[in-house]
Amino acid sequence: MKKENNDYMRRLFDFLNRLAQNNNREWFHQNKDEFDELRLLWQHDVQRLIDTMAEYDDTLNGVDVKDCVYRIYRDIRFSPNKLPYKIYFGAVIAQGGRKTPKGCYYLHIQPGASGLHGGIWCPEMPLLTQLRHEIEDNIDEFVSILNDKNFCNRYSLTGESLKTMPKGFDRNSPYGKYIKMKEFLASMPVADNYFYSEDWVSHAAADFKHLKPFNDFLNYVFEM
Repeated sequence: MKKENNDYMRRLFDFLNRLAQNNNREWFHQNKDEFDELRLLWQHDVQRLIDTMAEYDDTLNGVDVKDCVYRIYRDIRFSPNKLPYKIYFGAVIAQGGRKTPKGCYYLHIQPGASGLHGGIWCPEMPLLTQLRHEIEDNIDEFVSILNDKNFCNRYSLTGESLKTMPKGFDRNSPYGKYIKMKEFLASMPVADNYFYSEDWVSHAAADFKHLKPFNDFLNYVFEM
């Protein structure tokens, strides 16, 4: 793969820092040209990331970056937080992009809070119940994925969990901590300088590769 100069990522982090301190329409309008330039460069690299990942995950063939990246504008209609702009860049990498209900890859760029993530966020109850049964019925496979050194050296499970076992499941199960999960997420926090390398895309693609078995397991339920 041809390596490209990614100095723009330093500028992107600087822009997001300044946006966090000046989260208002006047400032954003004054700096809109810089935002547009950085967003275009970001989208170019995320598309390269998608295409690289498609070499080991064929579900990503043909996925368009425009379906994956989030807008910078916040929906403030029903939120007590009336700040108009997100202070991060994010991309959901999967068939269907941002709208996918499936296990996916998620790239988050935010000063001091960047990361590579995966799994299923906030599944609705019917899907959540299916996932819990899938884990219970195939617990050995699930645990082996979590214990794989390439996975556990990078990722840890995150997300909300119930305090007690849900109805219909063995309260004495030694694997209750997995059954009680309300969402199935794996996260790898990274420092800002992770993206300062000559080609962060290759590094991210390699790290995301170790999330694929986790996503594949979660996506079994969509094939039933």
